[in-house]
Amino acid sequence: MGGDGTGIEREYRRRRPLSAPWWQVGIDALVYGGIVFQTTTVDPPFPAGRWVNIVLLVLISVRFVLAVLYRRRGRTVVGAEGITARDAVRTVARNWHDIYDIRAELNARGGEHAEWITYVYDGDGRRTRLPYFDDWQRPDFHVELADLRAESAQYRGAAWELRPEVEDRIRVRARHRKVWGAGFLTAVVAGFLAFMFLVFQS
Repeated sequence: MGGDGTGIEREYRRRRPLSAPWWQVGIDALVYGGIVFQTTTVDPPFPAGRWVNIVLLVLISVRFVLAVLYRRRGRTVVGAEGITARDAVRTVARNWHDIYDIRAELNARGGEHAEWITYVYDGDGRRTRLPYFDDWQRPDFHVELADLRAESAQYRGAAWELRPEVEDRIRVRARHRKVWGAGFLTAVVAGFLAFMFLVFQS
């Protein structure tokens, strides 16, 4: 097994194209092009309209840059010391003794071809996604994960086992993520409705 290495030393990086469906890329391109066109050529419908377009343009540009950085930097590195997850801007390292579990979970985010993605959990219930360690990039995903868990047990100094107190922390953090996600979605919808109200009032 061994990912792109042998034994416990392995590295998971992009093997296949990024898992964004073609229609999502097309919609992003149309939205981005429309905003660029409005910002540079069309008079805004209300005085602050140009600034709204500029802010949207900046946000979409940041998203594009992050996607490019993730494509270049993103990887999961496994070694004798632990697991390091590197995404577009962050690098998170977890020592084997601090790792509670490595889990495959169904992808609830959508917008990706990957059905199963991998998270590493610490003893406080915090989780970190492992970039490119999923069933889209690795057809042998479940076999590879089982092999990694078996190989890493000796480095952890203990067998993988569930602890009720940590499971409780994981469930609490999962509920908090859902609340924050619902709050963010509400804020986005409210902002969009406010934007449309200003457009039709001008």
